[in-house]
Amino acid sequence: MMRKEISIKKTLLSLGAMTALIFGQSCSDLEPQFSDSVSNASPEGDFSGVSDVSSALTALYDNIENLGDQAGEYALMEVSAENVAVLTRGADWGDNGVWRLLHNHKWNGGHLYVLNAWNNRNQEILNATRLLDPASGAPAGVAAQARVLRAINMFMVLNFYGQVPFRGVNEGADVNPEVLTPQAAFDFVLDDLNTAISSGELHTSGPVATGDPVQFVLGEAAARFIRAKVNLNSINILGAAPAGAMDAVIADVDAIEALGFELDLVGPGEDYFDIWRPGSNSEVVYYMNTGTGNRVLNMIHPNQSGWNGFVTLTETYRLFGSDDVNDDARLGLAGPNFNGVSTGYLRGQQLDGNGDPLTDRQNTPLVYEDELLTSLEINNERTGIRVVKYPQRGPEGTPNGFTNSESVWLRLSEAYLMRAEAALRGGTGGNPDADVNALRNRAGATTLGSVSLQDVYDEYKREMNAEANIAGMRAVQVRYGTFAETWELKDVQEDFRVLFPIPTTALASNPNLVQNPGY
Repeated sequence: MMRKEISIKKTLLSLGAMTALIFGQSCSDLEPQFSDSVSNASPEGDFSGVSDVSSALTALYDNIENLGDQAGEYALMEVSAENVAVLTRGADWGDNGVWRLLHNHKWNGGHLYVLNAWNNRNQEILNATRLLDPASGAPAGVAAQARVLRAINMFMVLNFYGQVPFRGVNEGADVNPEVLTPQAAFDFVLDDLNTAISSGELHTSGPVATGDPVQFVLGEAAARFIRAKVNLNSINILGAAPAGAMDAVIADVDAIEALGFELDLVGPGEDYFDIWRPGSNSEVVYYMNTGTGNRVLNMIHPNQSGWNGFVTLTETYRLFGSDDVNDDARLGLAGPNFNGVSTGYLRGQQLDGNGDPLTDRQNTPLVYEDELLTSLEINNERTGIRVVKYPQRGPEGTPNGFTNSESVWLRLSEAYLMRAEAALRGGTGGNPDADVNALRNRAGATTLGSVSLQDVYDEYKREMNAEANIAGMRAVQVRYGTFAETWELKDVQEDFRVLFPIPTTALASNPNLVQNPGY
């Protein structure tokens, strides 16, 4: 597939060139820190609108694209769950225990990523609220996108922490933000999404046509995808799904299909992992404009140009029940695919671009073994099977070819699983057998005769491993009630950890916040 030019993010209206905003370190009490290019204030101190709505929208997109990192929110979504672990290897990947504490559910209110995620997402709620204030005069197309972006940020705070502080645009640092209850925050998120979708201001185009540049703009399909995810997660956010929530999930996924999105089928001469190659794809609902290196280099060995900390759990790999790519294309080839690195589950003897065996830095054969992990702290350079979905893009011999900026963030495969789950949880109009088997048939796996909730759960693990968008595998486990169970290298069983703690510094700065139970 030919590499395409990446377009700059653009709004639905012609607003001229966008320049990136740089925000200062956000404070735990949501005290805004704005430069003159962001906010206008009257002599009386009242908020008078952002001075450049184009730049403000760009900044909101830029912050969402920071989710492409391997730390922060991504770590909360995936490293805390049962598909991914980060192994300390000698002096590498110790990082004061931040990864180990997440995997074994021993975090507290001072954990770095718990704090950073809280600060980042809450700051962006405030930034979006300022852009949406009537004083800013945002055009309708900009406002619609800003509502979707605010919904993403508020949903993440709600899903992680169970409560959301909210500051009005005219409230200064001396005012303690009110704290929205789960129901109030849930309603707020849905209202933003409903308003944006019904406005008619989001683009309604389907997949990017072959040869056209990718546009990194949230459209109706992405907004519906996010709304479906919000409604599905009402199960755990509110304690029970409201009437009609599962029907709404199914309706939104149906509407995404009606916009033209469909599974990218594997045809002659094609590969399952073409989904992650640069360029247009019929099932990608939204691309983030961010590098993909963090989804590959953190997994692979330095002699494969990587950083060698992350692994997939062997239990997840064994869930396939086979190591033969002919039984399930999602396994990928064990040997080199391009430039010495394959796609899928990297296992067995690793080879260089010439097909010769690689060694680790101690000249031991670089073999990723199908063995259960035994320690988070003590590992050699070879321990653990790796999962890689982005093929290398650089020319043969390039030390690092994972540098494209089309990061797959929302794709129809997950929407199918959400629709199947919603149908099995009582929603009407779905066909879980068809949805799950569509994914399995695309991968060449055996068709299931009758699909259960457990089958959907297992398919999330096979299909979505390590991807994470705005909820990740953690949210799946919380919905299914498995987050307090044990799995490979994880033995803590505490139900209260379905929510992360409110950071200690946030509690100290806002007395309206109440620490979540158990912390």
